[in-house]
Amino acid sequence: MIKRLEHFLTTRHLLIGTGLMRFFLGIGILYHLIFHYRERHLLWGAGGLWPTDKFLEASAKRGIVTLFQLSDSPWFFEVVYHLGILVVLMFILGFRTRLATVLTFLLVWSLYYRNPFITNGGDNIVRIQLFYLMFTQAGAAFSLDRWLQKRKKAGTPGWLAPYGAVLHNVAAAAIIIQLMFMYFTSGIYKVMGSMWQEGTAVYYAMRVQDYVWPGVSPWFWQSETVIVFLSYASVLFQVSFPFLLLNRYTKYLALLGAFTFHTGVGLMMNLALFSWYMIACEWILLGDREYHRLARLGKGIRAKGGAWMLKHRPAFFARWEVTVFYDGWCPFCTQSVNTARRLDWLRLLKFVSFREPGVPERFGLDPDRLEQRLHSTGDGKTFHEGIDGILQMVTRLPLLWPAVPFLFLSRWLGFGQRVYDWIAARRTILPTGGCDEHCSIEDPKKSS
Repeated sequence: MIKRLEHFLTTRHLLIGTGLMRFFLGIGILYHLIFHYRERHLLWGAGGLWPTDKFLEASAKRGIVTLFQLSDSPWFFEVVYHLGILVVLMFILGFRTRLATVLTFLLVWSLYYRNPFITNGGDNIVRIQLFYLMFTQAGAAFSLDRWLQKRKKAGTPGWLAPYGAVLHNVAAAAIIIQLMFMYFTSGIYKVMGSMWQEGTAVYYAMRVQDYVWPGVSPWFWQSETVIVFLSYASVLFQVSFPFLLLNRYTKYLALLGAFTFHTGVGLMMNLALFSWYMIACEWILLGDREYHRLARLGKGIRAKGGAWMLKHRPAFFARWEVTVFYDGWCPFCTQSVNTARRLDWLRLLKFVSFREPGVPERFGLDPDRLEQRLHSTGDGKTFHEGIDGILQMVTRLPLLWPAVPFLFLSRWLGFGQRVYDWIAARRTILPTGGCDEHCSIEDPKKSS
């Protein structure tokens, strides 16, 4: 019994959910920073809405320490803000994840207390959950750290590994417990309200001008049945949420209810970022085995759906078809292509290895440039290289659409192509069927 308990505690759990939570929380934080970029000095700067002297006085009374107490200089604020954006990008990508998580927490904490008058419940949730996330192994899935670790030879786990696993499990459990208490207490407080007891609370909430969705909200508040149902259903769901999680079958109902609840709140009450943060935290509610089970189920559905899509999709979809030329001798490239094929729900991508005999000649492409960068084309005449080819490919994959703005931003800022070239130049190439003059990429500095 003790050995089984020890094995359970020293085995890492919820790695996939933690990785998804990290990714989606990071997307929300980055959106928040970019959305308020123009008014950043007004919101958090020394001469903004809350002057430095008031901020320092309030911080001293509460015993709060933030980055902005180090200096009130505008250049210091600029450095913190822009480095913060880079740190959040590291957090999203899972690069140096532990360090990035700590720094992201420090950034969010500092911004939260620099001007607490513009915060909401979503900011408070992020601040709390990021603290717990610092103690998890959030980079164990869906991260660059994981990818880099796979490329290295697996070594023997150190003597601290079991303790790290225990710490990860405890922190992940704390995140879930926090969610359970939050839902339950929110439901209990609603029960004590007379409007919730009467089933009219949703009506009054939706009539607040800031929450009105023109053309849609009236459809809800004009129906007494809908209003009463939404009011009672909200309370019932929130109170029962912790208990639904205790059963391995009803937890799916809890997760579906949470996603539906917060999607509705985001759309109907103009609280999109708050809902995004909540949904981001809820990815941790499923275990790794459950995600693998869902992945197998999704694989079967995709196989059937892909065949149906090819047969029944509208004719105009053919205009969006793209041919992607990749390096078939590169294991990383091949793995990426296999992933893209699984995500190609609309069947818009065709992958061709330029290593196949006659491919460069048939399409009029330069083999040397093909070795340097991925190529793609939609009409067979205009070809896109590197980051532009990645963009053309990602825009055809619905699941990756959230990454499109950041890819465009990296391309516009100029570092997207450089990062692509840096990765491409360091990829592993394993020639099959012999080797010719195009087996490897030569460093132009060495060849000159």
